[in-house]
Amino acid sequence: MSKLNTYVHVHDKDGVSHAFGPDDTVPEWAENAITNDSVWAEAPVKESENSDDGKADGDDQEQVELPEGDITEKWTVKQLTAYAKAENIDLADAKAKPDILAKIAEASKANESGE
Repeated sequence: MSKLNTYVHVHDKDGVSHAFGPDDTVPEWAENAITNDSVWAEAPVKESENSDDGKADGDDQEQVELPEGDITEKWTVKQLTAYAKAENIDLADAKAKPDILAKIAEASKANESGE
């Protein structure tokens, strides 16, 4: 079940603005309209992520282009997740940007100290 970590305003197909917050149930049309991945405490599950095509969840993700240079807050959740996967960093249940950044920083510190 998806859950927001902040308040968002989303326009429906008729242009009417709707506000949703952390305690609200976000309808599917609004989930699809929200493009900022960092607003999700628990991101919505897309149909391709739970498909019965024989692939593990996420195996058919599109290629995500990673920015050059150090990881910053400007990176998207998709970019951070792709980076973590490429670097074999276990994100456990981290879904929100701050949690993913913390897991990546934790793994980087562990690598620097030789753990």
